[in-house]
Amino acid sequence: MTTEASPQPAAPAPRPSERWRMMILSVPLLSTAAILGFIASVSLSNGHHEFQSAACRYTLLPWTNFAVSYGGLLAALLAVTVHLLMFRSARRAGQDPTHGWQSMVSTLFFAIACLMVLLTAGMVIVAHMDAAEAAANIGKPLCEG
Repeated sequence: MTTEASPQPAAPAPRPSERWRMMILSVPLLSTAAILGFIASVSLSNGHHEFQSAACRYTLLPWTNFAVSYGGLLAALLAVTVHLLMFRSARRAGQDPTHGWQSMVSTLFFAIACLMVLLTAGMVIVAHMDAAEAAANIGKPLCEG
């Protein structure tokens, strides 16, 4: 007579640590910084174009345009990186990274950060294009007449 052991249900993976849950909340902060950097970059770019139109001549692009556009891109890239690394480290430790509201918030802002990587990278390109155009035409009249 053989007795077969009935398969035991797998124990649920433990929740990530409190430290992990606090660290994962940096993703929404970084994503928000990327959004604000994008908005500020668009505003500064529009302001520079308006200034050139009012002055009727090409002027050099201020360094703040570069700083804000690169800062937004860096914040977006950090948000994506932190999210991926934190979820990977939880899985490696045998924990369930999808358990809890912190992971849902992080995942939502991760998706936003992925979009912001594209948008802020576009603003970095726009800043360089504006700077190249202004440098090529520095001092030349922008308006006719």
